[in-house]
Amino acid sequence: MKIVTLPPSQANRLSRVRQAIEIEHRLPGEFRGKRFYAAPHVVSVPLGRRWRAIFVLTDLGYEFRDCLTHERYNKLNLAAYQP
Repeated sequence: MKIVTLPPSQANRLSRVRQAIEIEHRLPGEFRGKRFYAAPHVVSVPLGRRWRAIFVLTDLGYEFRDCLTHERYNKLNLAAYQP
């Protein structure tokens, strides 16, 4: 598996989005986040054209789980993201 590093501009956006969602308890919809139909507890937030952040709804709120390229995001296994 090829390891891809998150570009600095997307890393900066991920940091801001994580703080807003996890600490300030803002909703992912404010960042164009979308729920999965098959797994409504999983939310995808775009970080740019090629990157997505995955958040999972838990009892304490949304928790960051993964940052994926768009290619990996298209092959996402939702069973791996149980709350």
